[in-house]
Formats: sequence, C-alpha cells, structure tokens
Amino acid sequence: MVLLVEKISHFLRNPNRLENQHHNSEALLASTLQVFRSDVSKILNKVLPIPEPGTEPEFQFLSLAWIQKCLDAIPMIHRAFAKLVVQIDHPINIWGKSQVEEYLDYTLNLLELLNSVTSGVSHLSHARLCISHGLSLIEKNSNSPALEHLKEIQPHDLGKEFKVEGKIEDTSCSGKDLIIHRSLWILRSISLWVFGVLLSGICSDVKPYMELRISAGLFDESLIKGWDSLLAKEIAENCGVSKEVKEINEVVTNLIAAVVNGEVAKELRIRLEDLEELLQTIGKKTNDLFTEVLGERSKFLDSL
Repeated sequence: MVLLVEKISHFLRNPNRLENQHHNSEALLASTLQVFRSDVSKILNKVLPIPEPGTEPEFQFLSLAWIQKCLDAIPMIHRAFAKLVVQIDHPINIWGKSQVEEYLDYTLNLLELLNSVTSGVSHLSHARLCISHGLSLIEKNSNSPALEHLKEIQPHDLGKEFKVEGKIEDTSCSGKDLIIHRSLWILRSISLWVFGVLLSGICSDVKPYMELRISAGLFDESLIKGWDSLLAKEIAENCGVSKEVKEINEVVTNLIAAVVNGEVAKELRIRLEDLEELLQTIGKKTNDLFTEVLGERSKFLDSL
C-alpha cells in the first residue's frame, strides 16, 4: 500500500492503466472496481485454493500449515487496492474525510488483530515448551515430574485483547470517493474474515471466526462463499482446534497412559519440532506484516 503515497512507476508505465480523460466516466470507474474484485478473488484462489472433488489438498483446512498461508493474502490484497488507487488517479491527499477515517480505522484494527495473533502464537509456544520439558524428563527417566508438564494444549482466550471497533458505514459520496469507499469495504471485510480463520485456528476457539465474520459488517459474501461454507463447518466440528494441536494432544494423552513408551515419545518429539517450525514462520510473517502496516499508516498520515 506504499503506492497510496507514491505512484510507483511500474503502474504508471502499465499500458492497461486508464487514461486520465476517462477517469470521470462512471462506467470505467465501475469496471476498475470490478477488476479489483477479480484481483481479490484470484489472490484467494492462489493463496487458499479449494481442492477439486476427489483430490488431496496441499494443506488440510484448519491446519497451522494452511493457516500460516492466510497471512500471505493480506499484503497481496493491499497491493491490489493500491493498484486501484493509482488506476483511478485518486491520491489520498484528495480523498474525502470519511474515506480517510475508514482507512485509518481499518489499519488500526489490523494492527490490533496482528497483536492478537502474536498473543496466540506466544500461548502455543509456551505450551510447546512445557510439553517439550516434560518429554525431556521422560527421556531422563524422571517420570513423576514429567507428568506435571505433559498436559494438553489448552484454548487461548484473547479476552479484552480481542476487539474490533468501527465499521464502514454507507455513504452518500460519489465518483472516485465512492470507488475508494467500496474497495475499502471489500478490503476490510476480507481481512477480518481471514483473521477470523487465523485466530480461531491459532487459539483453538470458534469465537474469533464467528465474531470477526459479524464485525465485517456489510459482508461481500460472493468473494469468499466457497471458503466460508467449508471453514464454518470445519471450525464448528473441530471447535477451532488446528490439526497440529489436535495431533499433539492425542499423543500427549497416549504418552501419559504409557509413559515408558519410547515410540510414542519419539512421535511427540517430532510433532513438537514441526509445531515449533510452523510457529516461527507464523510469528515472522506476523511481525513483518505488522511492520509493513505500521509503516504504511505512518506514510498515509504524513501525506495528508
């Protein structure tokens, strides 16, 4: 979204960029919004593909391996939005007041949601360390103390940390401001939905998905209809618990029932190492996106 502040020459040289003399055409403005919608749909299909019937998906829905890919969708959609702003030649210093407020509210919510993701990742990391410590005690034949640490990973309640304020209201604006308003509506709705998936899987809780889907307000369901129906069912059936957490909890239960079972202990060690790698990836992507959004927000404010 740096393009909101600086017109990147790549887009300025793009032969498909709309000519200035046509920017006031309602038909052309509407077509630009439709292109943005199409870009968002393509991004979701690329990052979060739904497998064809009878085929094996690359990643299982509601697995942390799949969930971490959800983060990739956000910056890609931001770039699509920035492209739209350049195409309609409507820099932020001439946006209407309501569009400026909508963007600032959206990015603030995004930063808060990224903090919630970090909180969930920290919870999983702490739980992983506790189980790993218990496993080390077992390997040292200290079975009794080990049982104190061999506990299933529990859901993480975000509590007061979890909140989404503000929403994009209906507006009487027209022309380019209306295109910005409608595209921000799509941007916010899709982002809230993505973070609902992220947080439910990371926190092992259905609440984030349900609440963020509602918080999306005037939700453009046509863009995420296929994913939403699949994930709503998946999250409800599994209570939001990810594949990796469920598998680790099952192995922990088996290990408690047979502490001296070396094969079970080995399986748990492998799963904990896999979880650590996934959490590191999610953590890095979260931190990178937080830094990016914060930087874009600062540039946005400086340009007003």
